[in-house]
Amino acid sequence: MNLAQNKKGFTLFELILAVSVLGLIMTSFQQVLGQTLSTHKDTQEKLEQVSHARFAMDRIALLINETGFIETPVQETSAESLVIEERMMDAYNNVTQAFVPDGVLDADKDSSMMVNDDTINDPVDKITISLDKTDPDNWKLVEVMPDYSTADPSDFMSQRILCENVEVFQLTRGSDAAKQQNLVKIQLDLGIGINKLSFTTRAVAGKLLIL
Repeated sequence: MNLAQNKKGFTLFELILAVSVLGLIMTSFQQVLGQTLSTHKDTQEKLEQVSHARFAMDRIALLINETGFIETPVQETSAESLVIEERMMDAYNNVTQAFVPDGVLDADKDSSMMVNDDTINDPVDKITISLDKTDPDNWKLVEVMPDYSTADPSDFMSQRILCENVEVFQLTRGSDAAKQQNLVKIQLDLGIGINKLSFTTRAVAGKLLIL
């Protein structure tokens, strides 16, 4: 008996059918994998945006808490920028301007232990946080700090981006009549539509003189 004659192989039709089924499985797997990777990327981007937004909000609130002077917004108004006195940093030596903390706030230029007590020798050092709308498709929240590495009070550092894809940045200050001019409401919205993230908080200028 010839055993070779009893062996059965795949017909051409069976091979074509198997390849077609395998192709459908691979296509479905590729689509699922692509959707999963896209979802993961979107999630990571949103988490990164949330992280940047929280950092920006915390920093703005901290700057307001420590300030003794708010230029913008004025009382009972809203604005898209914050201009206040900076009195947090101690990164430079106030005499040599070397990058060495000396235990004296950098804004205290005459090292009298009183910030902005002299308009000539110790003027107000302002920090500005505002919207950069240069790119219409990607508004950026930016910060401009005083440059304490020089003795010139008009020198500022290059702007630093706090967060991107900003839709709304608004600060609203309390009224003088209600003695709430030291209270500032901060609103920050990122993204558009279903991907929009909205953050709101309030900060009190603890060193602001209330008359």
